[in-house]
Amino acid sequence: MREISLYLLLSHLLIAGVGAGSTCVPMVCLNCNATGATRADPCANCSANPPSCITKASAIPENCKKDFQVSIKSNKSKVEEGEDIDLSCTHNLPNLTLKFGWKRNGKTVKDGINKTELSLKKVLSNKAGKYTCFVGSRCGIYESSPHDVTVNNNTVVLLVICGVSALALVVILGLAIKFKLKRDNAKHRDRARQKAKDEQSRVPAPFTPRES
Repeated sequence: MREISLYLLLSHLLIAGVGAGSTCVPMVCLNCNATGATRADPCANCSANPPSCITKASAIPENCKKDFQVSIKSNKSKVEEGEDIDLSCTHNLPNLTLKFGWKRNGKTVKDGINKTELSLKKVLSNKAGKYTCFVGSRCGIYESSPHDVTVNNNTVVLLVICGVSALALVVILGLAIKFKLKRDNAKHRDRARQKAKDEQSRVPAPFTPRES
C-alpha cells in the first residue's frame, strides 16, 4: 500500500505540473533566465515581491522558467559479477517535499522507491542496463538521463577455467594410473622370476650311479 500511495502522489504531481489553466506554479520553482535579456534587471519580475504562486501559465514572466536538472552519479559504471555499485540521484530542485524513484530499462526498481541512493550489492549480469532516477515535487516531475551500468559476465571465464582444470586433472590421473600399472607390471614380472628361481632351487639334483 505504501508503494501504491507514493506512485499515486507522483502521478498527482505530474498531472498538477502539466495543467494549463488551473496550475499554481510556486515562485520558488521559477528560475531567472538572463540569457538574451535586454532589461536592466532581467530577474526583477521573478524576485520583486513575488506571490506565493502563479495560477495562470500566461502570467509567468518570460524571463522566468522551470529549469531543473536531475542526474545520476556513480562510484563506477563497469563492474565484475559479485561486486557492489552505488548510484546517487542528484538534483537542483528547491527544498520542497520531494519524492524519489528509480527505473531500470524503463521499469520501476522497487528497492529504490523514495531513495536518493540505490545500492546494488553483489550484482549479477541481470542487473545491467540503463538506470534513471526521477524526482517529483510541486515543481513537477524531473527524470535524469539514462546511466549505463555494465556487468561483466564471468560465466564463460569460469567455464574455461573449470574445463582446463578438469582436463588437467584427467591428464594427471591418466599419468598416475599409467605409472601405477607400469610399476605393478614390473613387480609382477619380478615376482614371477623370483618364483621361477625358487621352484628351480627346490628341484632335487638328478641321481648319478656310482662306479664300482
